[in-house]
Amino acid sequence: MPGPAKIEFLTRSAGNGEFTLRQVQSSEAYLRFKPVRAQESEWELTPQPRGPDGHATYVLRSLRSNRYLLLTEAERFLWERLDGRHSMSDLARAFFFEFGSFDFSVIRQFLAKLHQAQLIGVPSVSTLRKKLMSRRGRWWARALESLLRVLERVSLRTRNADRYCSALYRYGGFLLVNRVTFGVSLVLTAFAIDAVIRLLPHTKRFAGLLAEHPWALTAVTLGAFLLITVAHTLVHALACKAFGRKVHEMGFFLLQGIVPTFYADVTDIFMASRSARVIVAVAGPMVDVVVGTLAFLGALWVGPGLSQALLFAVGVLGWESALLNLYPFNFVEFDGYHILGDFLAMPTLRPQAWALLPTLPGRLRARERLTKSEWIQVGYLALCAVSVLTYVITHLGAIGVTARSG
Repeated sequence: MPGPAKIEFLTRSAGNGEFTLRQVQSSEAYLRFKPVRAQESEWELTPQPRGPDGHATYVLRSLRSNRYLLLTEAERFLWERLDGRHSMSDLARAFFFEFGSFDFSVIRQFLAKLHQAQLIGVPSVSTLRKKLMSRRGRWWARALESLLRVLERVSLRTRNADRYCSALYRYGGFLLVNRVTFGVSLVLTAFAIDAVIRLLPHTKRFAGLLAEHPWALTAVTLGAFLLITVAHTLVHALACKAFGRKVHEMGFFLLQGIVPTFYADVTDIFMASRSARVIVAVAGPMVDVVVGTLAFLGALWVGPGLSQALLFAVGVLGWESALLNLYPFNFVEFDGYHILGDFLAMPTLRPQAWALLPTLPGRLRARERLTKSEWIQVGYLALCAVSVLTYVITHLGAIGVTARSG
């Protein structure tokens, strides 16, 4: 059986100028790889006269290799977004909204052309890796960097995901994604809200019990986190199958070599309606809500003790995870962000907003008018900043209250 597909990139380090070939697994590339074009001093782009059919073309010249590439309008669109801030997922989503169709081979073939012309690079994987590279003279930095390289290669994937998901959906998975299940979940959540109201007066006692049993708290919350993450991803895939679309791939890898990340490639849902895309996006966080709901109801049922405290903690974890996933204003591209981008027809809202931010003070001083899209981008950044600040202050306050009560 052939191995998983890979994308190859020719890269050059800033130090010695030597070229190296880097291979990126397909799932890794799609979810977290952010290609970046060469510096502006290494290329030039010239528009060409429009053809009889009105289509625009461009010539991209690599000053490094002295090669010329003829770009279509679609390829020029992609070229402008190879800034190191857009992942392969971002590129595919933006391409779909701009041209009304999606064919990943266009992106793959274009990146191959850029690779051959030495017009694409690979940004540093993480800030930690940058710091380690700056300390390569120390043995511990070299050892830790090597460990991170090994961990980054840790990944599991199945290329038969659609077959498995189709069978799972057919033999009972459909029960998880339908209106009846959604209605039952809402009813249970209403009962869970009542349970939370009854349990809130006992939170100080819960905090004390959990502080006395840190290992139990760690084991239970870690297990609950993995359960929620796996179920969240699986239900995304089943929701995609509910609309007759294909699940291209499912798997697991360590994001930045550290964070366990499960994923399901459901980009085929872009071929469905907007409402279908929203339902698929909401399906995952609903799993978090249900897990939290069942944990709160269980905490009310078991009565006082460590089990009640642990269940309450799992309930908080589930509901908070759902809130973070659905809330779009937190600087992270979770499900809520994609729903917002779909609603606004601005799939690259976050990178556009970050690109606008450095120029904003000068434009405001010059009293330059902002477009409607730019005002939306400013509003997005402002709401993100306020939301994150509120979240941090609220949690620091809760930690302070818990510490004083202890």
